[in-house]
Amino acid sequence: MGVPCDALAERLRVNPEEWEQYHTLYRQARAQWPVVPVDEMIAWCQKREGYEIGDFGCGEALLAKTIADRHTVHSFDHIAIEDFVMEGDMAHTPLDDNSLDVAVFSLSLMGSNFADYLREAHRVLKIDGHLHIWEATSRFSDAQGFCSGLETIGFRAFPPEHRGQFTHIQAQKTDRKPTQHCQLTF
Repeated sequence: MGVPCDALAERLRVNPEEWEQYHTLYRQARAQWPVVPVDEMIAWCQKREGYEIGDFGCGEALLAKTIADRHTVHSFDHIAIEDFVMEGDMAHTPLDDNSLDVAVFSLSLMGSNFADYLREAHRVLKIDGHLHIWEATSRFSDAQGFCSGLETIGFRAFPPEHRGQFTHIQAQKTDRKPTQHCQLTF
């Protein structure tokens, strides 16, 4: 279970060294991984051009720094380390409805309200827009059940793919209305 988003964002604002320590450890771990989720997303994006992309929980904003010449990237996180990163709760972005082609969550579904993050992605994605979720496989007790939860939010989920120690879930926004109550859990 994650920390409530408002509490997490406030804790990181009060203790920015905690955020810095997390990303220092993350960089060290990432150097050892045979599959790096952000690198996988960069490779996917480099095969395409002209998308409006939302990077939810962007961390060091590597996606924006790497593909900004091909796409427009809107970067969000609890703490902004770059001027272009929008700081705040990823469940409430300033984006217009139906404005994104792609929403990316790369190891970023950490708040206890992560289902709200995904509902926000549904709101801002265009119909047929792409949703990419990368999480540690160990977080999922039932990846297929997670995909079923995405369906209740209004996505069509594809079968989960396991790559290295990570699970990649792709989904597409449909024109179906999300249900009010969904049980989206890892």
